Amino acid sequence: MKTDLVQPIASRLLRAVIAKSCVEIVFVCAIATIAAFSNFSPLLRGTIDVADQTQVSGWVHDPLRPDEVIEVQLFINGYCAASRRADERRDDLVRAGATTKPHHGFTFRMDSLNLADGNYTVQVYAVRKTLSANKALIPITKTARTFPINH
Repeated sequence: MKTDLVQPIASRLLRAVIAKSCVEIVFVCAIATIAAFSNFSPLLRGTIDVADQTQVSGWVHDPLRPDEVIEVQLFINGYCAASRRADERRDDLVRAGATTKPHHGFTFRMDSLNLADGNYTVQVYAVRKTLSANKALIPITKTARTFPINH
């Protein structure tokens, strides 16, 4: 008779442990998703409009934070060459429906960097604060741009 009672208790205990494990997995996934969205907005939008020997310019915008001015960094051949805020007025972005606020443009002047003749690969990264004291760099385009400089 004791074995008749043990099996239903063991079965209920096993179901409770499995249910608890499922709830914990869902909770961990929810926390990871919230952390990812707070650190790296997958909705970040932007592009490099011009990349030539005179300038690298474009725009970047986070639809979750439309009033935020995002810091951008210019990398040339894999090295950080300049940093600035993407706060230039771009009314064309509002007209096109890409943003609701116009201050999301940036321009890096190449002549101020004193680059020698040659081919250069550039990428612009949005600088995002993370939950820790660190910052994350998110490329605003999938591919870097390459152009020659000839003085």
